[in-house]
Amino acid sequence: MAFSHLRNFFGRHPVLSNMTTVGFLYAAGDVSQQTIVGAEKYNWPNTTNIAILTGGVFGPAYYYWYRFLDKRFPGTVLRVVLKKMFLDQTVISIPFTAFFYVGLSILEGKKDIFREAKDKFPKTYMTSCMYWPAAQFINFTFCPSHLRVVYVACAAFVWTNILCYFKSAPLKNAGDGVSEKEIISIK
Repeated sequence: MAFSHLRNFFGRHPVLSNMTTVGFLYAAGDVSQQTIVGAEKYNWPNTTNIAILTGGVFGPAYYYWYRFLDKRFPGTVLRVVLKKMFLDQTVISIPFTAFFYVGLSILEGKKDIFREAKDKFPKTYMTSCMYWPAAQFINFTFCPSHLRVVYVACAAFVWTNILCYFKSAPLKNAGDGVSEKEIISIK
């Protein structure tokens, strides 16, 4: 019975449902990553910021993006799936990866909101190019349209562990290749 109510809610409010699902699973991925690395104390403000950013921005954007892709490129034949995968990895992944760092820097109140993105984007995007094409092949080949965002949010749970690992890595100082952690240990 509860599942029926949940399914009806998702059907009546797809954007809100996707916002909630994406925000929850990205936040769960952050908590999972903190658990894996053995954090002595959970960083709940970071988890909250991730939930706000991903639920508030990524959830609705994914919903409309996948609707657009499915209408523009209907079907699951290999050529169509490869087009969707290419567009997803270039049109959405690049700005969303950068915005993840910039958006969290804004929520964290950092002075230089672009520094972390400049430092971490290349490695993060290269890693996403290894992870997301396989995940999206499954999505675009086997998932029905109405479950795309939920599937992506589940795949993002794994991806968030990677993303949050990169996010928690120390920044390098501008141009010298030395991390903040190394500078502190030198002092």
